[in-house]
Amino acid sequence: MIVTTDFLAALMTNFRVIYQTSFDAAEKVAAYKALVTEFPSNTDLETYAWLGTVPKMKEWVDERTLEALLHHDFSIKNKHWEATIGVDRDALEDDKYGMLTPRIKQLGDEAARHPDELVFSLWDDGAVGTIGKAFDGDVFFYATRVIGDSGTINNIAAGDYGGDTTKILAGLAQAAQQMRMFKDDRGRVMNLTPDTIICSPLKEMLIRNALLPSVAGTVRPETAWVKNIIVHPGITSGATAGFDWYLVCTSKPIKPVFFQNRKAPEFVSMDKPTDVEVFMRRKLLYGVDSRYNVGWGDPRYAVMVDSTS
Repeated sequence: MIVTTDFLAALMTNFRVIYQTSFDAAEKVAAYKALVTEFPSNTDLETYAWLGTVPKMKEWVDERTLEALLHHDFSIKNKHWEATIGVDRDALEDDKYGMLTPRIKQLGDEAARHPDELVFSLWDDGAVGTIGKAFDGDVFFYATRVIGDSGTINNIAAGDYGGDTTKILAGLAQAAQQMRMFKDDRGRVMNLTPDTIICSPLKEMLIRNALLPSVAGTVRPETAWVKNIIVHPGITSGATAGFDWYLVCTSKPIKPVFFQNRKAPEFVSMDKPTDVEVFMRRKLLYGVDSRYNVGWGDPRYAVMVDSTS
């Protein structure tokens, strides 16, 4: 086959459709989306100084009362990301371009999966703070945090809440109780209800079994508010190596993690006969690039449940 410019243009159009179909399918089921508040970005760095709580509603007498938000010096810097494959021009001349389809699909899957990896890497580091800290400068999971007039915010359910279903249920009760008592920076109870559990594969079946009814035809009371279990292999680090698990509120506008999106993943190529790689090395390049980053949101929307087994 003679590889012409028109052929390469048509091939690129086909690859773009294959990539996008794969990307859309993978993004639709990405676990991270339930845990993040997504913010559009138009600069290299975004500052979130407005994270304080809005004032409560009150009777309007004469004039409005202007109340400033509690200020936080918190920012997230965007990063560039890419994945690229090289294709020997001989593969196209020998009519083997059909073999490239799985690789293009993988590029789409990788582009959609990468934010998932970032979010859970951040999550797994939450009690350490090596990757990033919360907007108040402390590690995300912290026992003695105070934000404004919130009083002590302890988002660690300390104890051995693993190993058997009884301990799992005790951990659920303790973590839910702590979250329900969290107050905003104006001293008001936030009325948070945990609805999601995050765990590693090591804890999945134990947690699922704990939520099963003890008597046929009944339901466990915890299932009235636990609606989702996210299992992710990225929950692996720390002293307990994946045994800790997390109770999360995802129903509010602000989530535990911020996803800052500067540029969505874009499928690109260097495949024209006059491109340097093609002309000099007979190598066609196909890839995806994007620009975004993640950072911690509000620590009151998640509680780490301690478990040593």
